[in-house]
Amino acid sequence: MRLSVVTGVAIGLVIGGVAGAWAGDVLLRPAPNVLASPGYTVVEARTGEIGQSFRLNASAQWMARPVAANQAKGTLTSIDLDNGTWAEAGTVLYRVDLRPVVAAAGQVPAFRDMSRGDRGDDVAQLQEFLTDIGHYEDATDGRYGEATYWAVRSWQEELGVPVDGVVRHEDVVFVDSLPARLALDPSLEVGMTLAGGEPAAQRLDSEPAFVINLPEGQAQWVHTGQIVEIDQSGSQPWLAEIASIGFDDETAQRYAELDAASGESICGDECDVVPLGDASLFPSMIQVVPDTEGTIVPIAALVTDAAGSTGVIRESGDFHPVDMVEYASGLAVVEGLDAGSRVRVPGDVGQQVPDDQAPDAPADADSKTEDSS
Repeated sequence: MRLSVVTGVAIGLVIGGVAGAWAGDVLLRPAPNVLASPGYTVVEARTGEIGQSFRLNASAQWMARPVAANQAKGTLTSIDLDNGTWAEAGTVLYRVDLRPVVAAAGQVPAFRDMSRGDRGDDVAQLQEFLTDIGHYEDATDGRYGEATYWAVRSWQEELGVPVDGVVRHEDVVFVDSLPARLALDPSLEVGMTLAGGEPAAQRLDSEPAFVINLPEGQAQWVHTGQIVEIDQSGSQPWLAEIASIGFDDETAQRYAELDAASGESICGDECDVVPLGDASLFPSMIQVVPDTEGTIVPIAALVTDAAGSTGVIRESGDFHPVDMVEYASGLAVVEGLDAGSRVRVPGDVGQQVPDDQAPDAPADADSKTEDSS
């Protein structure tokens, strides 16, 4: 299920350079015969670094699914669970008529009171629960015998309820597995009257779902595997990567789903920064072109020869083959060419770029170009 996000909120969006199929077509299609051209510009290849990114908002939202219903009847007197926190076996979720209702792991919902002589899968779940909280050490055989009876009494004494060895089905909410990040159903409010059967507990995913809506002009720049930095006003940004790209038929807009760039989680132990409820927006930066160091030349200097090989034309007029590593903002990092080499770029007749002037990225591009002469 795709995350529902707020649209139309791109901030600080700045884009420059070339990208995608358009760039590949421009770079690698046969160029005019530079040797016969009446004019060209000579530039010097430099050692430097290029990179390019643009900024959009990442939307984060906790996804929840119902896992248990309330069985208690009476007045909801308190809510003890902080929504979104990790719940373990025995965690008190809420209280009805001051009597605590606790979480336990199990596939079978609580449907009856359990006492000595009962048998069944629900009794086995109870025994596993009592084992988890340290009150039971015998076999989990689904038989409510003396050992189970005394374990229940010990638990009831610890819980602060009347000690009688009978487990009331209103006292326990079984969820499929624990520990789990739980939240109570938003409809539950202190003071309301419960009749039994109301939605009670929701299981949250281990971390929020992160999505970036892609405006039409930027969607073509984004592909899987690109790194995303998410600013959460902490000491370090969260690192994510583009995991998949989808299309929302309702909004007619593309979106990118994010996954952890390293480790198992985007937000790690800081996921509590994301509040429950509606989607929250975080400024993010998509690294369209990774920072790449090497020998830099203008993209316009790259040509192909009759055999289809990519290269540059030296100042002398000789074709010199190179391999393009990366490109951004009108510049390309190439291999096979030494820094300081002078190459031709189609341009004004006789114009030459002085040695101390390397081509720069467009002024409005959120790009990185560094020279070291």
